[in-house]
This record gives sequence, C-alpha cells and structure tokens, in this order.
Amino acid sequence: MATTSCDVAIVGAGLGGCFLALLLSRRGQRVVVIEQGPSVPSAGADFLKPPGLRVLARHGLADLAGRHGLRRDVIRYYHDGEPIQDCRFPDGFLIRPYRELVELIYTCCAMEGVDFWFDASIDDIAMDDGRVEELALSNGRRLRAGVVIGADGTKSAVRQALDIEPCTVPYERVVMRVATVPLTASIAQLNRLYFSSDGWFTYFYPLNRDQARVFVGLPPEDDREIFQDGIPALVDALKKFVTDSSDAFDSLQSATWQRIKVSSLRLGAYHKGNAALLGSAAFACHPMTGMGMSYTLHDAEILADVICAAGGDKELLDRLLSAHYEPRKHAHGQLIDYGDALIATFRDRDAYLAAFRPDLHVYGEAAMPVTELPALQPI
Repeated sequence: MATTSCDVAIVGAGLGGCFLALLLSRRGQRVVVIEQGPSVPSAGADFLKPPGLRVLARHGLADLAGRHGLRRDVIRYYHDGEPIQDCRFPDGFLIRPYRELVELIYTCCAMEGVDFWFDASIDDIAMDDGRVEELALSNGRRLRAGVVIGADGTKSAVRQALDIEPCTVPYERVVMRVATVPLTASIAQLNRLYFSSDGWFTYFYPLNRDQARVFVGLPPEDDREIFQDGIPALVDALKKFVTDSSDAFDSLQSATWQRIKVSSLRLGAYHKGNAALLGSAAFACHPMTGMGMSYTLHDAEILADVICAAGGDKELLDRLLSAHYEPRKHAHGQLIDYGDALIATFRDRDAYLAAFRPDLHVYGEAAMPVTELPALQPI
C-alpha cells in the first residue's frame, strides 16, 4: 500500500487531538488524525471550566459548544452531611457530555478538510536520529508527516516510541465508580459534592435535561464489600453523609456502575525531535481538580502556534517546542500536586478547606481570566 504524506499526523481523536487538528487545518496545514476506534472516543470528563471556555471563545467555538450544554456557576461542598463552602464561578462553567463536545469539534474538522483514519491502530513507529520517520498502521497504511503528535492517552504508543518514561502513580486509597441516572429535582437545582470522614465522596451533577451523573469514591475494602452485596448497601452507606440529594437514592437502585482507574502521570519531557505529546499522553491529574480538559485545550493552542511558527523548519520546531511547550510541565505539575492535596485531605474538613485553592479551581494556573496569548517569536 502506498505511503501517504502530510504536514501533521495526530494519533488520537479525543478532545485534544481533534481541537489541535482544527486549529492547524484552519491555518493551512494538511492534517491526518489516526484513531484506533471506529469513531471519536466517548470516555472523558463532562466539564469545561473558564480557562477552557476562554480557549474555545478565542477560536469562535464557545457559543457553539454551549448551545446544547448546561451552564452552572456554583458547586456546593459538604462534609459529613453539612455544607462547608460554595465554590462560585463568576463566568460560569459548562457541562456537556464528553463525546458530544468531541463530535462537535470533529464536525468542524470535517468542514475544514481534516482527514480522519478510524479503525487504524499503530503497528510500528519508525525512528531515525530521534525523529519519527514513518507510522505503520495495522490496516497496512503508512504515513509520513513533518510533525507527529501523540494524543493517544496514558498508554501512548507515540510516547513509547520516543522512549520517554512516564512516572505514573495510581490513586489506590480511593476507588472511583460512575453511573448515569435519571435527573432529579435536587441535582437539577445545584451541583453537590459530598465528603465523609470515613473516606467516601460522591458528586451529583446534571448531564442534560433528562440525565445526571453520579460519581462515588470509596476505600478499596468498602468497594469490594459494597459492590459484592449490591446497590442497597451502597444507598445505605450514602445516606450516612448525603443530605440534600436524597431524592436521587431511588434512581441508584437500577444504575450500572462503571469502575474508573485514576492515576497521576508526569513526564520529564513533552517532545523529542519532530514529535510532541498532548493531553493524557503528557500528563494526568486527579479529576477532583476539574481542569484536565481546559489545560489540554490550552496545550493544543500552544502546539498549533508552535507548529505553524516553525513553518516546516526542523531545528526551529525543536527550539520553539523547548521554549513554549516544555514549560507547560510546571503548570501541569502544579495541577497534579493540587489534585494530590485534595484527594489526600478530603476526609478532614479543615485540612481540605486549607488545601482548596480557588485560583486553581476556578481560573486554572492563571489565577485570573486571560484575554489573549502572547505571539510566538522565532528564537
């Protein structure tokens, strides 16, 4: 089978991969997105906080993304059944199912002529002098690109080919499960996050006009006992510390609970030669921060600027990635540390409130709204 050439190959059609493909194609780059699944992925967070919404707004997508989403401006926190704080978002945040958001950006990509190769997993990545030379796919196709982006998740094939070792730390003290249930009045009214001194937490929020999500975190020994005995035991446990969301208990009886593996991930480098990593291929933090998707959108924006500024110059690309993208490790590390602090302290009311940082929780690393990005200049 003949080899295809393009300017940028993106491995992974999740939020980061699709958004980067859109930004690049709008600036004249020929982009091919490779996705091992039959369509865009469905697993991901449902939240876009202010930093992510500002990124979308800069590219004319905020209104489109929010058209069928839910805007909220408060999350209420409880400890052992008592309210302890309201976290307010002056500009609001968006709730929209992950797959819907990715499909929206994918549709925009299709209108810009981005080429998507679905059902195409990576068989081999040929390297030469630290650069990706060619991607060989399981369906026999081969692809050569000036730039390769690994947006292919925590087990990234691109990262493995670059020989960049991840530091992965599982959050083993708390098991997380999620279910989609019918929307109730209390969940429609307010997002509520409950903690208990026994090491449990649960988060109730609306997904759309008919459905809600419920996350439950609990110690591993309780998870084995609860989900072996069945949902009635879960509801009895939640009744001990969940107060203003009791109308949701009946809907939990028939829920299907999916277990979620959660780990932090850090890297010593985000790029090598003509390849760079994006999204959970580059970093992962605890979902308690609620900022993962927003950071990924901003990272994609930086990568698009770098790639276009390099203009196909290999040496300039490496310098710009080092100067403008590698520093993102600091912001990601700060967010990972923050997530670690939240999951480590939520059992203790005072310790959790001391660890809670409104600047990171609402605005991300900027601590205040950012109106524009500085222009990239060749180094």
